[in-house]
Amino acid sequence: MWFSPSSLRSFFAGKLTPERKVWFSKTRHGEQPWQRSFDFSKRDRTWLDSGDQLTNYDARVEQQQSLNAVREILAANGIDFVELPSLSNFGPTLVVDREYTDTVCTSLLEELPNRATAERAGTWTISLRNVRGAKLTAKASKRNPGKVGSVTCLHHRYAPNGRELTTHAQSISIELWRKSSGNDSRADGGKHIAGTLLRRQTEPPLTLDYVEATTWDSAQRNSGKIRLPAPHLRVLQDPIDVVYTWVDGSDPDWRARMLTTLRGADLTAAEPSSISESRYTSHDELRYSLRSLEYYASWVRRIFIVTDGQAPEWLDTDNPKITVVDHREIFADPKVLPVFNSHAIESQLHHIPGLADRYLYLNDDCFFLRPTEPELFFTANGLAKHFPSQVPIDFGDWGQRDLPIISAAKRGRDHIMDKYGRTVTHRFKHTPHAQLRQVLEEMESEEPQLFAQVAASPFRSPEDVSIPSSLHHFDAFARGMSIVGKIGYQFVDLSEPDLELRLLRVARRTDLDVFCLNETTVPDESRENASKLVGRFFEDRFPIPSSFELG
Repeated sequence: MWFSPSSLRSFFAGKLTPERKVWFSKTRHGEQPWQRSFDFSKRDRTWLDSGDQLTNYDARVEQQQSLNAVREILAANGIDFVELPSLSNFGPTLVVDREYTDTVCTSLLEELPNRATAERAGTWTISLRNVRGAKLTAKASKRNPGKVGSVTCLHHRYAPNGRELTTHAQSISIELWRKSSGNDSRADGGKHIAGTLLRRQTEPPLTLDYVEATTWDSAQRNSGKIRLPAPHLRVLQDPIDVVYTWVDGSDPDWRARMLTTLRGADLTAAEPSSISESRYTSHDELRYSLRSLEYYASWVRRIFIVTDGQAPEWLDTDNPKITVVDHREIFADPKVLPVFNSHAIESQLHHIPGLADRYLYLNDDCFFLRPTEPELFFTANGLAKHFPSQVPIDFGDWGQRDLPIISAAKRGRDHIMDKYGRTVTHRFKHTPHAQLRQVLEEMESEEPQLFAQVAASPFRSPEDVSIPSSLHHFDAFARGMSIVGKIGYQFVDLSEPDLELRLLRVARRTDLDVFCLNETTVPDESRENASKLVGRFFEDRFPIPSSFELG
């Protein structure tokens, strides 16, 4: 009987303990301490030997610095180029006449690896490719330069712990285009002007596939850049803010307020997890979520952190992008305070003074894992994007037996049925939630009692509605103000028995925009180990402090 490698792996995996699975996984991916040491001894050690002084990381800044290095080398070697306009800050494309193929390849291969400095150490990967994108060896390109269609350059940056923070989205492509003799047909049926540079590749799609001599000459007078006459219609121009909710559940004053409120609350209808300690447990998630935000989403304008008279001791509140907002500043009726219910707090976020018309609402257990753009969450014409989950909402009525998140989803479904005569069947992924302040203000003006009821609920209740992370998306879609989006996403529950293995897999993945590290109810006997694993994961994956931290 024949067994495939995947079936054999599945068979043996079923026989292993979680600890043995982790050992095999680390060994397979070269992540054991002795393997990392071995890999570094054989790797180009430029980044180690020069003493990489990487003390902060911003993928957008790194992208621009890498692009500058490539442009400088081409210019220093007398190679004319143009930089094509792009709809993204990542993956820029430079165009060079293919008659300079040999000079381009030689100069980049020989000079880029020497561009490392003590302040900007790292290693360069320089790949030669044909017009179909297949890799070529340097020897093959020497024998037949005409086969080289592009050169791809990627500058790898490493944190002191060896973690690479760079992604392939930060590659720079130099495409080698051919010059028209005047006999090449245009897509519209005409002929290209002699001397026009024509693209030889078909993928990926670019903003231009030919450059006429007049456009080329104009770009040379503009630092080699072809500029669009105006901002592109598909690129968002409006500012985007971020809103976090945060609590320090170990703060004695906060706990005293919570326990006093708890003693006076009627919780006969509450599901037990609504007052679970796990709702207020901190693994320092906010610190690392902010790091991930600065690494991969530094396009945000301002960051609002909504708290109950608290602020993390490590947070630099003087940072001009940071604003700490107290509950008393945003609750329409401050007399209902204090509240310890995230649904209640979320219902008031659109009241934050100075908040942008479009913003992201994040729990502090959401993290960015690769470079993103605002258009991941909003369309350029102002619509929000939402990300439906594959998890359905069951057809039963909401009630005490449901987890708070389930009863809130059912309540939201019922609200949409009453308001629009339509129904919904699925929940949403636990991602950053794109919010339209105008929609929330209209919702509140139309349903003031709903917002007031949710805001006045001190602890999670079966009668809650999750307004920003659920109802907003349904309502905005019904108004024509939100569309379904796509996002690379992973959810990890801290109560999983193979938590360490799941975290290892998340850290390796390069196809995730965001992931959520959520804690529902972790058994007491597992809490300490889960906390250690999470702390280890955070320090390994997000090792460089952000500018939002003191010290």
